[in-house]
Amino acid sequence: MEFLAPSSRLAPFVRLFDAYAESGTGRLRRREMPSGLATLVFNLGAELRVEYPLETHRRYGAGTGFYTGLGSTHAITETDGSQTGAQVMLTALGARCLLGIPLAEVGDNLIDPSELLGPSAGRIIDRLGETDSPVSRLIVLEQEITRLIERPGNEPPGDIAWALRQIECRGGGVSMTSLAAKLGTSRKHLTVRFTREFGMGPKLLSRVIRFDRSARLARSRPDLGLAAVAAACGYADQAHLTRDWRQFSGSPPRELLRRGLPDGGGWAD
Repeated sequence: MEFLAPSSRLAPFVRLFDAYAESGTGRLRRREMPSGLATLVFNLGAELRVEYPLETHRRYGAGTGFYTGLGSTHAITETDGSQTGAQVMLTALGARCLLGIPLAEVGDNLIDPSELLGPSAGRIIDRLGETDSPVSRLIVLEQEITRLIERPGNEPPGDIAWALRQIECRGGGVSMTSLAAKLGTSRKHLTVRFTREFGMGPKLLSRVIRFDRSARLARSRPDLGLAAVAAACGYADQAHLTRDWRQFSGSPPRELLRRGLPDGGGWAD
């Protein structure tokens, strides 16, 4: 797996670019966790199967792909021993600017990129397929996503974009009452407008971001106990953390942590 962090220019819109080539793993099911991000995936190799919602099966062959928006439940991906592709992890603002429409209009459904990006999706697939170098594919993604995101007129209202930045910068640890007060509006009105623009309410997005932060911390710092992780991420206590992990990942913390795959490969199902 090769990763490319966004430039400072793209950082508000993209968390990560990723190009991957995997073989010899046998049949592998991965559990894909909600993270407060939208995902744009281009499959360049063997069939990729996706369950999202669970028990709903989609199949993606070479030269196909999908977009999915912000979600609050995990998904399952499955391969038969090899996969090749590239993906972009988009912030909520990045997804809103990439699509150019309020994200509530597409939700977190799996959608063919051509339905959202038009001919640009085919051009990206073609350019990615013209090289077998993961590094070159990352450069292609960066070029194409930059061009699409920077089209004028695709930004959400400034006050709602500001609210999103507060939630993201604080790792989900922000009071909705305080946020609404600073915007001079009610929590209800903030929630309605925020949900329309980003496809998820601010309180739920805060919880998902906090879960993602805590999962990454627990995995990168196995020396920390779960109580310490909970405290560092703004949970009331370890029981509070456990409830969110069960809801968003489908497993309690210790079971989930045992499922971690090496080299940034995600979580086994």
